[in-house]
Amino acid sequence: MDVKLHWRVVLPLGDPNWQARRCLYAYLAPDEPDILYIGKADGTSTVRRRWNARDKAGLYEAFERERGTRVHRVIVGHVETERRLTRELLADAESLLIFALKPWGNICARQSRIPRPGLHVRCLGEAWPEESRRFWDHGHAVEWE
Repeated sequence: MDVKLHWRVVLPLGDPNWQARRCLYAYLAPDEPDILYIGKADGTSTVRRRWNARDKAGLYEAFERERGTRVHRVIVGHVETERRLTRELLADAESLLIFALKPWGNICARQSRIPRPGLHVRCLGEAWPEESRRFWDHGHAVEWE
């Protein structure tokens, strides 16, 4: 089960990536390649709606209080897969990346996750800030390179 994520920078104003649905997104530190948070915009929401969601207020406050930053960059991972893109598949790709990378702002899926043996996620594009670009779920273990 292969999932390719084509990562693109989201510009602050007028960028159509704010309206993206059925994708992953990440918040990055302003001047460093650190991924602070990974999330998903499923079929009911857009990247912009997730950005403005009430449940993000505590995250943004923590960015300022604990990381000393009021700003962050946004990237969006557009999904390509030969299988039908379901909410579950999107959530599985999200949790695999969170489990492997342990972004600072993510709490869920950092220590454990529901395994999806055979899931392979590839992160493509210059916007992806991590050295690791391939992630595999073997069921009993997660591997990345």
